Amino acid sequence: MPRVAKKTRRNYQLAKQNLDQIFANLPDPIFVTDRYGNVLLSNSTTALTLDMSLDQLLKSNVRDLVDKEYYNKSYAVEAAAQKCVVKGELTTKLGIKQLSTSTPIMDEEGNVILVLTTGRPAESTEKNTGVEERECSNRRKREMEYLRSYVLDKETIVAESKVMKQLLLKVHAVAQTDSTVVLNGESGTGKEILAKYLHRHSKRSGEAFIAVNCATLPDHLVESELFGYEKGAFTGASTEGKIGLFEAAHRGTLFLDEIAELPLPLQSKLLRVLETREVRRLGSHIDRKLDFRLIVATHKDLHKMTQEGSFRTDLFYRLNVIPVQIPPLRERPEDMIALALKFFDYFKKKYDLDVQLDPDTIQSLYKHNWPGNVRELRNVIERLVINSLQNYSAEFLELEQRMAGFKQENGYLQAAGLNGTLKEVMKSLEKQYIYQVLNQCGGRIGETAEKLGIYRTVLYRKLRAFEQDDEKNK
Repeated sequence: MPRVAKKTRRNYQLAKQNLDQIFANLPDPIFVTDRYGNVLLSNSTTALTLDMSLDQLLKSNVRDLVDKEYYNKSYAVEAAAQKCVVKGELTTKLGIKQLSTSTPIMDEEGNVILVLTTGRPAESTEKNTGVEERECSNRRKREMEYLRSYVLDKETIVAESKVMKQLLLKVHAVAQTDSTVVLNGESGTGKEILAKYLHRHSKRSGEAFIAVNCATLPDHLVESELFGYEKGAFTGASTEGKIGLFEAAHRGTLFLDEIAELPLPLQSKLLRVLETREVRRLGSHIDRKLDFRLIVATHKDLHKMTQEGSFRTDLFYRLNVIPVQIPPLRERPEDMIALALKFFDYFKKKYDLDVQLDPDTIQSLYKHNWPGNVRELRNVIERLVINSLQNYSAEFLELEQRMAGFKQENGYLQAAGLNGTLKEVMKSLEKQYIYQVLNQCGGRIGETAEKLGIYRTVLYRKLRAFEQDDEKNK
């Protein structure tokens, strides 16, 4: 009997491990609850569609999830109560629409013991054509593929905040196309990392990823680097000629960082390449057909530069097919903490040190404005780890001094009546500043939007939101 019991226990453990592995690798949401709605088993895809971790989900009850608006409806509860299959459409916290099916599992006496719930992309409405239905289905499928890769990919971008999760969903869908992408964001926000992510999840992932920083190329070499040259094309040229970066990216992805620094004469040539998909080396009379996907990045306002005449208008509209705005680190503190812990763990292993990140340091990191974004955070964490052996306290003091500007503003924050959560304070500050600039511009929306560095439509949307909040608070 003991041997049978041990064998049975091993078989049970093996079966459970296999079941967990099957669940984890399913691309669509799937979870199991008991008859009271407690989540017993789930895959990570389900948790991510609800904007929560798998650990959180496995400690949850579906009734509580609905009350807390992680999703708007649970069919698992109805299936347990009605003792039959119940299905319908629901919307998750991230705005993902799913067709959910809950199937009760009953014992021999007809009592519900478990409920199995599965989800799949919501069907298109009958008004859609067959092509539109397929496009919608493919788009949802790509979103779910992203969510699965988000769990399984060890090199995934850190995205704990809702805004970054939504951004990555968009980027993952865009990655499947060949459309030109413009990555906008402050210096240090990780534009090149996101460009690599786009390439890695595209159909060109098996080909070359060529990254070029337009700001670091000398003016007299930009053209030869991008277009290449034939032997003897100019003084100092290689006797064998040289392939250009456009050609090097053939069948792959070309990433032009700091595109705003590209000289005007080269902008017109880049426009021609994009329109004809042909490139001609310096000193050559042959046009070479190319096939590449273009991603560009900048921390400047290209639209404003077109108005100033420092960037070609036709090139701007040719590039600006899919604009992606990367939020600065100060607007996503959840990501800041996750990145800090990730960097801390990395440098601990790199320098073989046994140190810990104490709560006071984490609090100081949380309060800092991070003008250098992720790049600055990484450097600060590396210094903290290195100095931990002999000068940890001095490094911490230096970090505190750098954050003194924040502390000196406490008086202003109190005088302005700012209190509450970080999100509430940031929203209040944004509202005050927008109305201040609007008054300075005499109520002119276009001028206000330009000074704020945002689109008119964004400004209109924010103003409507402020008005709706004021109505609610009356």
